[in-house]
Amino acid sequence: MKIYIAVVKTILCSLVFSLLIINPAGAEVKTINPEKKAAIRKLIELTGLKEVVILSADSVVDRIFPILKKAIAKDNQAVTEAVLAIMKTTTISLVKRQISSQGGLVDRVIPIYDRHYTHNEIRGLIKFYESPLGKKMASVRPEITKEGIVVAEQWVRYLEPLLIKAIEKSLEKEGYAIIKKEP
Repeated sequence: MKIYIAVVKTILCSLVFSLLIINPAGAEVKTINPEKKAAIRKLIELTGLKEVVILSADSVVDRIFPILKKAIAKDNQAVTEAVLAIMKTTTISLVKRQISSQGGLVDRVIPIYDRHYTHNEIRGLIKFYESPLGKKMASVRPEITKEGIVVAEQWVRYLEPLLIKAIEKSLEKEGYAIIKKEP
């Protein structure tokens, strides 16, 4: 069975775009005090950022693959469940390895923490996340994120028709004619 590289590129582009929405990077390069940098790494570990990113990547893959499978089927190409499973396993494995690798996500978010928190504030956050309440917060964060993704998707589906009506009304108010296609 041939797997077209366009399929792989589509998955990767969708995954990267989704992860950028979740964790935007792009922080400027600046020398950070090594002690503060180590403290930020510890905070990132304690807050469970890695687990949330992996969960988010897994969720994105689960949402994208059925859509991708349908799109490919329209071109009379079959993508088996085995192929999708291989692609998902490979994608999640790569994301897991890259999060903490040199130049990976952790390295890219450290400057963001550096910009927004002083070293003393980072120490305070570490102290909180080492407390029983902080540990609980970090331990339930992935599940809250997972449930939040589902709720957000439901809310978007609820909001979509309202938004369409509101935009139509605003455009009509400004003199634009709305032409509705018959189904």
